[in-house]
Amino acid sequence: MSIRPTRRRSFAALTAVGVAAAGLALVPGAPASATPAPLSLQWEISQQFDDHLSTHVLGGGASEDTDGVITFPGGEGSYDAATGVASVAYDGSVEGAFVMATTTYYKVTVADPVVSVDAAGNGSISAIVSAWNAAGMGSEEASTAPTRVVVTTFDAEASDWTQAEGVATLSDTPDWAGVLPADSAPATELGIGAGKPVGGGSFAPSFLGQLTPGVRAHFYASADNQPKKVAASFTASAPIADAPAVTASPVTTAAGVEIAVSGENFVNSDISGGAGVYVGLAPAGGMPTASSAAEGMAKFAAATYLPTAALAEGSFAVSLSAAADRLDPRQKYAVYTWQAHAHASRHLDTETPVSIDWTKLGYPVATTATATVTKKPTSKKKGTVIVAVPGGKYAATGQVSVVYKGGKLKGKKVKLVRTLALGADGTVTVRLPKSAKGKRTLKVTYLGDPVHRASATTTVKVKVKK
Repeated sequence: MSIRPTRRRSFAALTAVGVAAAGLALVPGAPASATPAPLSLQWEISQQFDDHLSTHVLGGGASEDTDGVITFPGGEGSYDAATGVASVAYDGSVEGAFVMATTTYYKVTVADPVVSVDAAGNGSISAIVSAWNAAGMGSEEASTAPTRVVVTTFDAEASDWTQAEGVATLSDTPDWAGVLPADSAPATELGIGAGKPVGGGSFAPSFLGQLTPGVRAHFYASADNQPKKVAASFTASAPIADAPAVTASPVTTAAGVEIAVSGENFVNSDISGGAGVYVGLAPAGGMPTASSAAEGMAKFAAATYLPTAALAEGSFAVSLSAAADRLDPRQKYAVYTWQAHAHASRHLDTETPVSIDWTKLGYPVATTATATVTKKPTSKKKGTVIVAVPGGKYAATGQVSVVYKGGKLKGKKVKLVRTLALGADGTVTVRLPKSAKGKRTLKVTYLGDPVHRASATTTVKVKVKK
């Protein structure tokens, strides 16, 4: 550990032992000027902590610059650039004490801070806090055991973050005004007098509650014009989290498809009320939408749920089994991941294409093309034929080739050669031209689609009587 020497005080500062709680008009000091260290939290806590509780004992690797800014090193955690979610724990401690003539009157210790931000930008700094004050000036000796509490809160906007070389840096100012309304129940329970904190200016109530009565007043506005007590701005750095990544390895059999799915970087699955991750197989091109959870899940050929506890290391490995009758050969498929259960955040959404061997599931299926003459042509009127391709479970799509030879009419050969698209029901109606009397030939061929094979050519004889 290291100890920063106590700064020399004037008589007025020394008498603050008894009157600091009542509040003096104090002038803000110079802003911190240190360059942020990688993966650290830099925070003065407050100018009051720096100037008044000015005998600082540093531990756990913490350091302090000439402006009183404490650097808590060793940041571990992550920042999700897609959602703004962050949770980073830092090492180190600082004990700030008021010491006069070698006598310690009170002290506060802040250790191992954690900076957290949720998807809505609600942020907090928590720490392991303990306090002690000597008997005197109307207060009994008191102490608190080290306990983690929220020290202060803040609002984090996207513009408060900067990113460079895999590190995200947050520069923000904690909440102060309105944090603890004067005369509110929490303020009264903390023993704070009427009309205080002035303007609600305070560190988090949980932090005040962890301090002893003899030191508490240094962390809320006990009078007007007390800028030194205001929670100081801070800078926190965090590693940028890698985006979730999924690999999917399908094996197709006549019974269906089995897919080995593994994922990495699936952290913060519990933000915004989340409770883990779903993994499912559905048609590619975007997450299925539905008006209810049951309707949505029905659109997946297979799905499984992973609770938050199964993602403790941010990774998973599962198997999805989709029966053949749950798969549509007209579709391309993908494995999806998404946050359970309400899907309030999209930070775990992924779509990973998978290749299904449809030949092992019996596709494409064999087909035949039929031609039904519903109105025979004559030498004076056109005829009609309906070409159909029975597709089985799925209607055939694509095109048919139609070739009709109608003999020689008025000295000219009659011939029709068309390639036509099938309708939604797998049929198409074709008009046959006026034809010469006699037996004429109609040939139809289906050209196939991904689900249906091309057919052999079907030949139909058309008898033109007049």
